[in-house]
Amino acid sequence: YQLSVHKNANPSESRYLLVMKGAPERILDRCSTILVQGKEQALDEELKDAFQNAYLELGGLGERVLGFCHLALPDDQFPDDFQFDSDEVNFTTENLCFVGLISMIDPPRAAVPDAVGKCRSAGIKVIMVT
Repeated sequence: YQLSVHKNANPSESRYLLVMKGAPERILDRCSTILVQGKEQALDEELKDAFQNAYLELGGLGERVLGFCHLALPDDQFPDDFQFDSDEVNFTTENLCFVGLISMIDPPRAAVPDAVGKCRSAGIKVIMVT
């Protein structure tokens, strides 16, 4: 996964927003809530099933699927001068809020067809794993 923490310029909202993206099932495992029509609610089995169906449908189209989540970090635990440490993680990466999936076409690089052709002409069986 990829994680980043952003400082919020709006004083009426939490000072820091943690955002994460990655393999959908790994992202969902870190979440305890989900954003549905702009409202955060508990992530129950019914919503997990809906996620699984959406993920399988998007993945079945042959597209790359990423999951996204976020968490507004509490101001009382993360003051303005807080030093975030990614080596010895000093902030939560659990109980996040799942915000959605995105799928994108992720075609092979331009050099792949030529490389596959060379392998086949050398008698190498090529198997593509995604």
